[in-house]
Amino acid sequence: MIDVTRLKDIREDNDLKQEEMARILHVKRSAYSLWELGISIIPFDHLYDFASYFHLSIDYVIGLTNDRTKVDYPPFDLKLIGENLKEIRLENNMLQKDVARELNTTQACIARYEVGAICISTSNIYKYSKIFKTSITSFCKEKIAA
Repeated sequence: MIDVTRLKDIREDNDLKQEEMARILHVKRSAYSLWELGISIIPFDHLYDFASYFHLSIDYVIGLTNDRTKVDYPPFDLKLIGENLKEIRLENNMLQKDVARELNTTQACIARYEVGAICISTSNIYKYSKIFKTSITSFCKEKIAA
């Protein structure tokens, strides 16, 4: 389960107000507030920007780990993320339709994620990390396969 409480904790630990955080993420304060409250889920590109701003792993930000090791991110790259999603799927001998079934979405949606045509949702990349037992942060960095 995605833990949104860290959004607020991290922001407050850095003495930032919601308005300042919203400005950093290029969103309205009201949208940011809904993410902190867990009323809506922070979109993945904004989650990436949040984690990148504080040099924290996405996994830490959403409560998948307690490791606060500093992380440096490359610029947000949908194509790279898509390639990594595809690579791990293939390494695990799964078809797009299998992943689609696990995520309760369509094969066409998985195909669009994998070519970087659309940004994967935060809830779906969270599910990917659970299915493949992989860090979300690793999907955002250089190739994850050896």
